[in-house]
Amino acid sequence: MTVALTHLVALYAIVAAPWLGRILYQKARRGIEAGDPLAKVRLYRQFFVEQVIGTAVVLGLCLCGAIPAGNLGLGAPRSWWLSSSLAFALSGLLLRSGIRLQPKARRIREKVKGSVDALLPDTPEERRWLAAVIVGAGISEELLFRGFLFYYLTLWFPHIHSLECALVTSLIFGIGHLYQGWKGIVSTGLVGLVMAGLYALTGNLLVPMFVHAATDLRALLIFWNGSSQPAGTAEAA
Repeated sequence: MTVALTHLVALYAIVAAPWLGRILYQKARRGIEAGDPLAKVRLYRQFFVEQVIGTAVVLGLCLCGAIPAGNLGLGAPRSWWLSSSLAFALSGLLLRSGIRLQPKARRIREKVKGSVDALLPDTPEERRWLAAVIVGAGISEELLFRGFLFYYLTLWFPHIHSLECALVTSLIFGIGHLYQGWKGIVSTGLVGLVMAGLYALTGNLLVPMFVHAATDLRALLIFWNGSSQPAGTAEAA
């Protein structure tokens, strides 16, 4: 039973997650274009539920003894000093850059129009839900795409090299963001490669989780006061 479940989790990460994300995102985009004020919040909630379920399944495999915690990157890091230093230093740099880029928010928003603009928040409620999704992504995606898939690939392909494992999981991670278009696949794939490197370096998911969340929080900080509405409309609201 547990073997079948691990195969299903892998199948979800490789095949189902990209298409589910694309379907949800396109549905939200149509709602936004139709003037639905709750379209973005609904999308964030759907993403968050997906993250909670994914995290629960992977942790469930760990708790029932099917996968040792250490094999999921949940054991002690090789060096607490190195891991904590990397986590705080890299996260701090990313968040600082997000604050510094705030004055360019409207220009950046125009640049990503037609790709990921439907993810960018406009209202306080949208920002709160996006913050929850960002934290959830740092936990769930690292558990799935780094911890679980590293374990799964080395279990079923024991001769795979660590670099090959990092490349394969990063490719899967990039494709998992299919809804962002080919540029999003490339950029998230490169981010995944960095996270895989941090995971391999520290032997623990602590740093990738922190840095992943900080990478996404950077975007939230950039658009914290921004709006996709024209300036006159935003002021009137």
